[in-house]
Amino acid sequence: MDVEDKISRIIKLLTSKGYKATASRSIIIKLFVESTEHLRPEQIYLLTKEHGVSLPTVYRNIDVLKKMGVINEVIMNNSRYYELSMFSKKKLHMHFQCKVCGQIKEYSDSHIFNELIEQRDYVEEIFNDDIDDIMMVMSGICSSCKNNKQLEDDSNLHTEDASREILENTLAYK
Repeated sequence: MDVEDKISRIIKLLTSKGYKATASRSIIIKLFVESTEHLRPEQIYLLTKEHGVSLPTVYRNIDVLKKMGVINEVIMNNSRYYELSMFSKKKLHMHFQCKVCGQIKEYSDSHIFNELIEQRDYVEEIFNDDIDDIMMVMSGICSSCKNNKQLEDDSNLHTEDASREILENTLAYK
């Protein structure tokens, strides 16, 4: 299914529930369908404002798309991000956000998910709750930033060693 078909199906879903098919809504939907990133409302606004989309319009459309199950909201580091859930092949996945560079990664591992499903089943049984969704968000330092920090630390050690050597040579010279 191509981008236009997906947009058309989303618009059809919304109009069947009484929502209007506005130009702004179509532009925002197209952005979600074409994006591979997690989008913040401010990003959506910056990417669509040249088409006459206002920030309040972005927020109203996010609410509608969320309510209709077209997009998911993920809260990471006190920020709200949105991703297309309709047509997504990655139904169960975890998010990771690097605290240094802000990069968002997604993990899909069947072993981890089997464990999560076991945990869900346990919680449902013990507490008699019905769990519809599992959302996991992790934060830390990504491998790239960790490697860069290690390089910086190594560089600082060499700089400190060189400074110490210069100081020792200066003191020995006196």
